[in-house]
Amino acid sequence: MSGQSIAGEKLRLGFIGCGGIAQYHAKALTGDLGVDVAALSDPSREAIARLKNAAPILRDAKEYTDYSSMIEKEELDGVLILSPHVYHREQIVEALRRGIHVLVEKPMVVNADEARDVLRMAESSRRVVAVAYQRRTDGLFNYVKRVAGPVGLGAPVFIEYQLSQDWTLFSKGTWRADPRLAGGGFLMDSGSHVVDMMLWFAGGLPREVYAALSSKEGWGAELFASITARWDGCTLCMSLNGDAPLWSERLRIYCEGGLVAYLEELGSRSVWVLEREAQSLRRPVKEVPPSSSPLANFVRAVRGLEKPAASAEDGFRVALFKDACYRSAKLGAPVRLS
Repeated sequence: MSGQSIAGEKLRLGFIGCGGIAQYHAKALTGDLGVDVAALSDPSREAIARLKNAAPILRDAKEYTDYSSMIEKEELDGVLILSPHVYHREQIVEALRRGIHVLVEKPMVVNADEARDVLRMAESSRRVVAVAYQRRTDGLFNYVKRVAGPVGLGAPVFIEYQLSQDWTLFSKGTWRADPRLAGGGFLMDSGSHVVDMMLWFAGGLPREVYAALSSKEGWGAELFASITARWDGCTLCMSLNGDAPLWSERLRIYCEGGLVAYLEELGSRSVWVLEREAQSLRRPVKEVPPSSSPLANFVRAVRGLEKPAASAEDGFRVALFKDACYRSAKLGAPVRLS
């Protein structure tokens, strides 16, 4: 397989999985991105047809019901892995073995053992492995990251993070509601975004995690989570609600120099900053950097123009943290990570 494309050449990509999330990535396929989606693979031809109808830019892509056949027959530079979580590890490894770069939807894999396999393979293959955490390429979250650091208000000392979604509504009857395919419930799926952001803001894994997970009748995996984590000098309180009547994401990061907060609720998004010494409250406008997309970042990373916004190492840390949460919930006690 090619895998050796240089800056300026058009990259040939393939999709592994053509469900709803594939439409999100297809929207990022602008002409100036310099890519050609050569092939699509999904066990369901109906799913491929729906994707092509939703994204006419993919109308000429070849169709496969088996991703291995697509990887073998097509000269691909990269693949987007958009399949159920439990298949990610084998699909990532097979692509890397063939010298193909990988953009994988979150979570990268479902546990730390699988993440170690992927990390070793990524390092030995010298191919890009990027995880599609779109908050990493979002201007508002990048602004929060900059403010909650040495050049802004100082390092975080306390983090509050809450995510509520009507996850049961859009997951019911799909593979996401089946732990055998999803690897877990709301923490494993949407909660993965929050875990990644929290580790990003705090600068790495905590020393200790304490988690309480619960569900409701008729669901085989967690819908609710209350998680506390401790670093040297920083504490996190995180709550997840997968059976809420509305989408709400609320983040507050307290630093020595003040507070930076993010809110997404009722269709609007905002960030504000409170500086402790001046007691001044402001909402940034011009300071917020432009947003990108996981796909645009992946293409630039393959071309050597920038690093993956979320790497295999980041995916590994998320897996370690979530493993600790599941162990803690089972034991009813804190779990140490370092």
